[in-house]
Amino acid sequence: MPKRGFSAEEFETRTSRAQEIMRRHELDALLVSSPPNVRYFTGFDSQFWESPTRPWFVVVPLGGNPIAVIPEIGAPEMALTWIKDIRTWPAPVPEDDGISLLKSTLDSLPKRFGRIGAELGREMAIRMPVSDFLKLRD
Repeated sequence: MPKRGFSAEEFETRTSRAQEIMRRHELDALLVSSPPNVRYFTGFDSQFWESPTRPWFVVVPLGGNPIAVIPEIGAPEMALTWIKDIRTWPAPVPEDDGISLLKSTLDSLPKRFGRIGAELGREMAIRMPVSDFLKLRD
């Protein structure tokens, strides 16, 4: 029985569907940070979400499996999911709460289109300060 509700194949299918949409919209990656979307792609579910100040990121690249970029306290629980690439930082670090690690993760991906999707639509929220989000654009 899967440890997080669905089989790895289900999460692979979800990722593949997202990557098809990303290809159509010419996105090199998709950045997700809201609990429902992180859960959708990873199966990760935790009481850590109760802290609105700790950012948790998942990067879905155009090719390959998602990458978790999370506070190190969450690594053991994320390791129970199908995600294999888990990158951590020693939170809390208010002056750089994972943003430099997230930026280096995004910068390491192949640049086919030069665009990254994010949760910017209606009824969506990015779990990071706007100033941190703007640092990713530089």
